[in-house]
Amino acid sequence: NARGKIFIEYEPIETAWVPINGKNYEYIYCLWVAGSFKGKGIAKELLEYAINDSKEKGMSGICTLTSKKKKPFLGEKKFFEHYGFKVVDEVGDFQLLALQFDDNETPKFNETARNMKIDDNEFTIYYSPECPYVEYEVNELTEYSKENNIKINFIKIDSLEKAKNVPCIFNNWANFYKGEFISNTIL
Repeated sequence: NARGKIFIEYEPIETAWVPINGKNYEYIYCLWVAGSFKGKGIAKELLEYAINDSKEKGMSGICTLTSKKKKPFLGEKKFFEHYGFKVVDEVGDFQLLALQFDDNETPKFNETARNMKIDDNEFTIYYSPECPYVEYEVNELTEYSKENNIKINFIKIDSLEKAKNVPCIFNNWANFYKGEFISNTIL
């Protein structure tokens, strides 16, 4: 009967649906503690669990996406830095943080993701079913655009290969207009 959400999602970087190259790292997609669960140390417990799990699996480290300034749907940079995560790559305001367990090479953004641009000038949304809310939002926005005669190009990222080669650092939701990345905010 509690009002809130708690979860952490992570997997090996080699199979993670993100435009990041790396080897033997876990990638944290999402760490979310909301509602009545906030302020109780649960985020700390979840992150420590993921770090310990990664070490037990013999991983070289664990990484996640943040930004220089707080942005929607991204973890708090300071929270991760408190646990020893360091910036290992940057694209604009966005930063890839990693906690290294050994001397192996750290993950990096793919070259295709660094541009944060596309050739299409129409309003374009890249999305994937990575987040359970995305399909609902795509359907809702499709209806809205039809009712209001707005053209939106939807490009579904539905394979690991596509996810590793998207033209920006986001694949679960990325808004482009006139060829430029404008946000990762679900509309």
